Amino acid sequence: MTLRERFTHKPQTYYALSIAATWAGIGSLMNGVTMTQTYGVIPSLIWVIGNILACILFGTVACKIPKVREVFRSRVMEYICAIMCVFQAWLSMNGMQTVFSDTVLGPDFGKCIAYAISIFFLIILLRFGMIRNVLTDGFGWIVVYLMAAAVTIAALVHTRGAVNEITLGLESEPMKTGIWKAILLLPGPFTYPYFFKILDYNDQNEDGTVKVNVRRAFTMGGIFFGIYMAIVFPLAWTQFTPALNIVKAILITLIGTSTLSSSMYSIYIAFGKKVGLAVNAALIAGWSILIPLGVMGMWTLMASVRIYFVGAGILFAICWNAYEKRKAVPA
Repeated sequence: MTLRERFTHKPQTYYALSIAATWAGIGSLMNGVTMTQTYGVIPSLIWVIGNILACILFGTVACKIPKVREVFRSRVMEYICAIMCVFQAWLSMNGMQTVFSDTVLGPDFGKCIAYAISIFFLIILLRFGMIRNVLTDGFGWIVVYLMAAAVTIAALVHTRGAVNEITLGLESEPMKTGIWKAILLLPGPFTYPYFFKILDYNDQNEDGTVKVNVRRAFTMGGIFFGIYMAIVFPLAWTQFTPALNIVKAILITLIGTSTLSSSMYSIYIAFGKKVGLAVNAALIAGWSILIPLGVMGMWTLMASVRIYFVGAGILFAICWNAYEKRKAVPA
């Protein structure tokens, strides 16, 4: 049985792996380490919990309130979300460039890698679309687990007790930061047209793919993400050799690749192949302008904006859903 046939017969785990891979993003490891070292263990754990709950919340809301899907599949919301995906793509490319800055290969090497990967997906997603994105994410995420475990073990062995000093972070300011950043995460999945595409794809089954409990797939995706964060969480205490820095850079690039591909595919979903191709080409060409923002800076900018329009969209969907139910009740 081919990989594609295995997917069409039992797609739920593939969906879940793709959801985790898409949601993880290049900033999950880098921002996780930064959060732990800067604000402490507890604020960082709160941020991790926010990441896990975001996918679970999306699956619950999108499946329980049907109007949410209609609102976010409207042209206006798809275009807004696609613009957010441009920022997600830039964030992934920035991360690839940044992680290689700490290695002997240097930032220019990272920049070339980011350009090469983005151009590759510009072409392959135009040609193969949904199934290719799910399968590459699923395979890539298994590799991420293996590499993350290897990097963490190697870094712990190298550190040999000379760990970085990290506080619990129970003071009011670090706790506020952790809680606020966790809240900023919750609207995130709603900005991915790709996630809504999974819902539609599961319902339509045009190519014979078995229909599954897609809400469970999003719950599993959140759990898979949590497993990954549990593996890499100790890295905040470790130190790296130059060789380990290169391996870590490869790992983070692999993580970022899944988010980059899903962001670019979301742009194709929102704008169609021709306009989507132009938008994706423009984001690649214009990326160099955004490099100075850095990974955390770009993530904060994007997260601060999306919470408002996602919240407004969900509120409108809830009101619309309540109105439809009330109208259906006989007088």
